[in-house]
Amino acid sequence: MNYGSSNRGRGKVDVESLERENDRGLDALAERVGLLKTATMGIKNEAESQHSLLDNIDSGMGSARSFLGSVNDKFKVVMNDKQSRKMIGMVVATVVGLVGLWYLINR
Repeated sequence: MNYGSSNRGRGKVDVESLERENDRGLDALAERVGLLKTATMGIKNEAESQHSLLDNIDSGMGSARSFLGSVNDKFKVVMNDKQSRKMIGMVVATVVGLVGLWYLINR
């Protein structure tokens, strides 16, 4: 009737199995943390790339805006002259006439 010694052996086995189970759980958790870290770094790199792209687009839009502003200013100067307005009207009429002629020929 050696109950104490058999319970101790069983308790030791249970503790060892629990430790092995905890180690497996920790390994699985470490793997998931590593995957999460990799995903987070990927998101960070993509966000930095998108930020750089948006900065380049903003720069390009700023230069296009200034170019269009200068073209608009020059167009206002040209439109103030009566003879220039007649010339522009003739150019527009010629372009519309040529497009219409092309449409009639290719129909």
